Amino acid sequence: MFDNPCQPPHRVNVYFEQLRGEIITILDNDTGSRETIHRLETELEVYKRAYADLGIERKRFEKLNRDAEKHAEELENQLKGHRIVALVDGDGAIFEPQLVGQGQQGGHTAAEKLSESILQHLFSTAGVKQYQLWVYVFLNKRGLAEAFGRTGHMAAKAKFEDFIAGFNQAAGKFIMVDAGSVKEAADAKIKAILEDEIRLPQTERIISAGCHDNGYVTTIRSQITAGFKHKLVLLQGYSDMATGIKELDLPSFSIPELFMPEKLVVPHCPQFKSPHPALLPPPTFPVQLPPALVDETMGPLFVPGPIHEGFDALPFASAEPEVLAPKPKSPASYSSAVQTGVPKRGITPELDSSGSTSSSDGSDDLNYRASPTNFKSRRVNPNIPLSKHKPPPCTLFYLSTCKHGPECKYGHDYILEAEHFSEIRVNAKKSPCPTRNKGEVCNWGDDCCYGHHCPLTTKCHFFKQNRCKFVGADMHKEPKTQSADKP
Repeated sequence: MFDNPCQPPHRVNVYFEQLRGEIITILDNDTGSRETIHRLETELEVYKRAYADLGIERKRFEKLNRDAEKHAEELENQLKGHRIVALVDGDGAIFEPQLVGQGQQGGHTAAEKLSESILQHLFSTAGVKQYQLWVYVFLNKRGLAEAFGRTGHMAAKAKFEDFIAGFNQAAGKFIMVDAGSVKEAADAKIKAILEDEIRLPQTERIISAGCHDNGYVTTIRSQITAGFKHKLVLLQGYSDMATGIKELDLPSFSIPELFMPEKLVVPHCPQFKSPHPALLPPPTFPVQLPPALVDETMGPLFVPGPIHEGFDALPFASAEPEVLAPKPKSPASYSSAVQTGVPKRGITPELDSSGSTSSSDGSDDLNYRASPTNFKSRRVNPNIPLSKHKPPPCTLFYLSTCKHGPECKYGHDYILEAEHFSEIRVNAKKSPCPTRNKGEVCNWGDDCCYGHHCPLTTKCHFFKQNRCKFVGADMHKEPKTQSADKP
């Protein structure tokens, strides 16, 4: 049809219509494409807004995450903590009398020096941190004040209470407490606080100033076994550390001019010879005091036996007669006197009445002595125990030598029979020997009036609770027939 030369216009129209159809198709496609483009642009705007919102939300969550991580770090630091607890046995780590004699100002100075020295040690060993320091000092205020007076530190004795007040006022977390005169009262409080504090995650270090006393060995060793060795540091008071404490192999440091480097030595109180003859020892019959042997102005005198020779080496129990007694050995310390202070009924059966703390001979060749404070002797009331008398008979006066003399608060004027002496000896055996309790060898051996073995031996339930007063080695084993304590 198109090849016909006779119809050219028709052919052109055909091509024109074809071209027109294609143009219309292109225009239709363009319209569709524009609509698609518009739709896609609209969707793109939606996605852009959504993405922007997600970006804002992401930033918000990132901030929340940073805040949570910071809070977690703070909580971790709080749980880990930098709490430092210093436990000071004030009966063994004795503050310098020069500081004590300054009263409140001395207390402020002692607290400041203690705090600075502890923090300086921590900075050099554990790094610089925000340490929080708690200090607990437990002591026998009355006994220590009297010891200051007996050793010639009269200013320290007079200002002791002011010193304690100044120390307590120096910082809110510094506490100095009078534990009283009960035997090992300060030790018990320190051990209890140590066992509680060392298990807290906030506690970073426990600083123990009890290096003078082997009585702390069992408690510290149990904490080492429990995995807390890294928390324990020793603060040395005396120059010489107790053998058992030294064997624990713990880090230690000292603070010069804060604690006394040597034990507080109690000087001997000389006694003078009396012209009166010695009184005979009571064997197995009641002791009667002949009137001729009592002088209303000078009082009776006893002849020291061989057992008195070593008593001046024990705390607060020295006797030094001028000619008749041998020269005493080296004086003892106040800290040992506090550790073996006046025993009372407690966790473990103890000596009911004792005017002193030293161990004595338990043989029968003891000399009866009338009281230097009351020249009229009195008899024992058979209806009540000796320990219930007011005052009770002085154990050291009747079994050895009481150094307190007229100042002794126990009775020196009882007329005792043989069974009374036996009762005193039995009661004395219920109290642990101070020397054996420190893990050392008692020179008196079987003749020591104090106990070398717990009366309950292997059946002692207090020992299983770590509360028995007999803390020396092998003191809960059955005693042997022959003591190995004698040198």
